[in-house]
Amino acid sequence: MMNATPRAIVGRSMRSWIRGAALAASLGALVAPHARADEPPLPPCIRVSKEAPFQGYGYTHVVVVRSTCDRSARCDVATDVDPSPQRVRVAPGATERVVTRRGSPASEFQTRVSCTLEGR
Repeated sequence: MMNATPRAIVGRSMRSWIRGAALAASLGALVAPHARADEPPLPPCIRVSKEAPFQGYGYTHVVVVRSTCDRSARCDVATDVDPSPQRVRVAPGATERVVTRRGSPASEFQTRVSCTLEGR
């Protein structure tokens, strides 16, 4: 590797990083972020995702609940880090972001979400 130019070294590093990021993204897509064996399935019109932006002194854990339902939904949102659920109402066609933790040293967490549709 002594004869490699700095540009070649950086190119290899970038390709390795891109391959690793692609693998991590594909593995993450295989596991539903809200799936647990002891939770009832979510209504098909509810989607759950998670975010963990770094904000100054740590990661903020955010659970995103997106509804394409024609009725409002009541959802209990928790994580493996913060197991006490927060109740949130998601209006038809709306997206709610629930902050469950600020200043976490970890960027990874698992969501625990259950929702029921209101009315009818």
